[in-house]
Amino acid sequence: TPLQAGIKYPTRRHTKRRPSRFPPPPRLAAMPLLLSPLTARCLHRSPHLPAPVAHRPSRPRPFGGEARGGGRGRVAVVSERQAAAVETSPGGEGSDGERYDAIVVGSGIGGLVAATQLAAKGARVLVLEKYIIPGGSSGYYRRDGFTFDVGSSVMFGFSDKGNLNLITQALEAVGCKMEVIPDPSTVHFHLPGALSVLVHREYNDFIEELVSKFPHEKEGILKFYGTCWKIFNSLNSLELKSLEEPLYLFGQFFKKPLECLTLAYYLPQNAGDIARKFIKDQQLLSFIDAECFIVSTVNALKTPMINASMVLCDRHFGGINYPVGGVGGIAVSLANGLVEKGSAIRYKANVTNVILENGKAVSSSY
Repeated sequence: TPLQAGIKYPTRRHTKRRPSRFPPPPRLAAMPLLLSPLTARCLHRSPHLPAPVAHRPSRPRPFGGEARGGGRGRVAVVSERQAAAVETSPGGEGSDGERYDAIVVGSGIGGLVAATQLAAKGARVLVLEKYIIPGGSSGYYRRDGFTFDVGSSVMFGFSDKGNLNLITQALEAVGCKMEVIPDPSTVHFHLPGALSVLVHREYNDFIEELVSKFPHEKEGILKFYGTCWKIFNSLNSLELKSLEEPLYLFGQFFKKPLECLTLAYYLPQNAGDIARKFIKDQQLLSFIDAECFIVSTVNALKTPMINASMVLCDRHFGGINYPVGGVGGIAVSLANGLVEKGSAIRYKANVTNVILENGKAVSSSY
């Protein structure tokens, strides 16, 4: 080898390069795109994302504590180009010296919903986001005039009925509404054995197609999906807030005892065991596995029955609806609605420390 022969190669002097705080979005050429005709209709030449709102909040009004926004940054909801051009300057409590009732770290969907729910109840909220646009894993990027989602593309929760339309409820809390395009089908399965099943938006059309493939399992199909609807209707009858909060669940039990008992019964059970009570055909059970894989990325035996029921029924009850302009528009709408409520978002704000007083988070620095 060169080393054994005593050959020395010139060493290259390496210098540490400061990594970019804002990595560029993935290149389009490196991303395989699987677009349905409906999805393609949502990706417009002129993006329909809501227009960004620049806003300097008014003086704080009393609500709760006095958590402070620390660090640097501009208070605004801006586009990628505008945000990249923002000049930051050091500050103490914030460049505007204002105080906030709550600070939310991160402007993903979870952070934005938490912030907008607080703002809707009168709190002044500061959201700190290290990137230059909101959305997190539900963000977006643009190439050649087109807008591309970087996260989810199958969207539940846009319905105008029931209690499971959580996206609609989150947007309404800050006075926002998005135009959506209903998808006539959820997915088209192409499985081994030349099995092809189209999941129609209309439940009866889906059941009719599935029964046509497995006529000998008609009764089992109706019983399995009927059980899914029983669980879904119980969930849909409750005002969903926190399924982990004992006091909330205790109150719901007195309002809807039968529904709560139904959920308690199916809570420890998985979709695979329930399916095998009614269905014997192995190919049909494999189809149920494929259905559950979309829900939880595991087979039916590892998918909680409540999770499976929620998705397998809501695709027919509320349907799959694509927001015009892309999924990134959800985060932009929530962010703009938050600012309209008098709260603020600061981009390029990478939180490095949460300040505690008596064990309670009171501020942060970035």
